[in-house]
Parts: sequence; structure tokens; C-alpha cells
Amino acid sequence: TGVIMKIKVMILSIMFLIVANIAVGAEDRVAACPLEGKDLKGEKVRLADLKGNVVVISFWATWCAPCKKELRFLNELLKTKSKNGFRVIAISIDGPESAADIRTVTKRYRLSMPVIHDKEGAIIAVWNSKATVPFSIFIDRRGRIAYKHVGFSKGYQKELEKRIDDLLAEKVQ
Repeated sequence: TGVIMKIKVMILSIMFLIVANIAVGAEDRVAACPLEGKDLKGEKVRLADLKGNVVVISFWATWCAPCKKELRFLNELLKTKSKNGFRVIAISIDGPESAADIRTVTKRYRLSMPVIHDKEGAIIAVWNSKATVPFSIFIDRRGRIAYKHVGFSKGYQKELEKRIDDLLAEKVQ
């Protein structure tokens, strides 16, 4: 019975990953909900202001090692792709016990993207209700959700960059 339980858990895990990593065809995409918050400098960040760009919204936490790897990778992509209209919004789901570490992480990795600490959980409630990290949402130039992804691993970097490049290559009508 222990083997059967392990098989059931494995099947459920695979099913979750299949459902969690959803790409949507351009014709079936839906408009992204409004997203607004203040970054660590106190400046307003609004997804609507980034329309016309490809945006990755990255949910992360300071205690999540894969999150920090993804943020570093996205930060590197920003250096080469921002001139083509690529943007990132990083949203920390850290609670009060680790909130002080957010600034430390952003400085250590020299993150050039806006970082929002969603203290009240208003953004998380709408965009990431299960508070999963790392969790990324890819928004196309027209402000529509194109892709969602849970997790980050070394092998995923090429896929992530390809998805961004594909979205950057799409023509806006």
C-alpha cells in the first residue's frame, strides 16, 4: 500500500504540473486583471502602465531558493531584452517575520525590476490565491495572460527565455 500511495502522489503531482503550466493560444487569451502596488521605494507600480510591453509577474519569497534563482535569471534577461519591451514585476509574499529580508535580497542580487511587498495580500488574493512560489504569469503586449508557470529549475531557463522571445516577437494589432 505504501507503493500505491507513492504512485498516487506522483500522478497527482504530474497532473498539478500539467495544469499549473498553462500556455494559452493568442486568440484565447483573456485580459489581465488590474495590478497596482507600491514598490520598495514607495513608487506606484501599475500593470496598466506597462501595456505594450511583455511583462512577467514573478511571485517570490525570501526563504525560497528557487525564487531567488528565477529573480536573478529574470534580472539578467532584463539587461538584454528591456530595449525590446520586456519588463518584470516582482511581488514578494513574505510575511512580517521575513519582510526585513526583502530589501537585503533585492540589494544582494541588484534587482533592477520593481519589487512590491504585498503586505496585505491584496495582489496575491487576485493573482496567486494559493500563494505559490515561485509562480510566474506572462502578460503579452496587449495586456492579456499568455502563460502561467509554477516552479523554477535550471533546465527551465531556456523554455522561459523562449516564451519571452515568442511573446516579444508577436505583432500587436
